[in-house]
Amino acid sequence: MRRRKRNSSNTRSVTKMVELAVAAPQVIAARSARMLAAGANPGAADRMEFSKMCSEKGAAFWESLFAMGMHMVRMNQEYARSAAMQWWRLWTTPWWLSSIPWKTPSSRSVVPAVTLLPSEKQRKRAVSRLVDAGLAPIHKRATANARRLSRTRKR
Repeated sequence: MRRRKRNSSNTRSVTKMVELAVAAPQVIAARSARMLAAGANPGAADRMEFSKMCSEKGAAFWESLFAMGMHMVRMNQEYARSAAMQWWRLWTTPWWLSSIPWKTPSSRSVVPAVTLLPSEKQRKRAVSRLVDAGLAPIHKRATANARRLSRTRKR
């Protein structure tokens, strides 16, 4: 039986999603219980926790958006470089050294065009990295909050 290689970036993304799916309900439950226990007049520690909750969500959102934007910029630059190199290679390589099967004009066949689009593998890897970049700040905050809030409940 053949062994399949696992794409490490896919594995990382799936692991982060599973950890986030476990950590988020824990954090929501702990903070909801704290809100119910605080009642109408929360103490200073409760108010600080609630304001931290709001500011953390906003910061995680913007960090995630920025990371995904930077990844898109890098990915577009990589594709543009690849396309430019292919065009450069097409016009600078002598026809007798080229891998393109040139035909004589009398054969009436069309010379195949240079592929400028990214391959399927490149697209899948780019999307996986994009998801990983977007999940990283949210995952970091949610798992840290789950650890911190689980410690405070035990006291």
